[in-house]
Amino acid sequence: MTRTALPDRRPSLTLEAEFKGHPIAITIGFDLTGAPREVFADNHKSGSDMQASLADACVIISIALQHGIPAEALGRSLGRVPVFLGEDGATGPASPLGVIVAALGEFA
Repeated sequence: MTRTALPDRRPSLTLEAEFKGHPIAITIGFDLTGAPREVFADNHKSGSDMQASLADACVIISIALQHGIPAEALGRSLGRVPVFLGEDGATGPASPLGVIVAALGEFA
């Protein structure tokens, strides 16, 4: 599969999410068709190990998206944990990475 080249200027959207009460700012970059093709995340802890891990994970997610792997496929491959909100069998992302991919899925 060939990697999709992104234009120098492209639309993006920043949204706030959280993992276990910790905020994560997620910026999604779109190609000219409106498909998500890159992602950046900021946990507001500059220089932390988690910030470095999120940055590296976002590079891998972005490369996967640019090679045509849908966010939904990535999400199905990541861990899930039970969510206890009164719904039987409800699950949610097991990691900050899952939160980022879930945010991408809203725009697929």
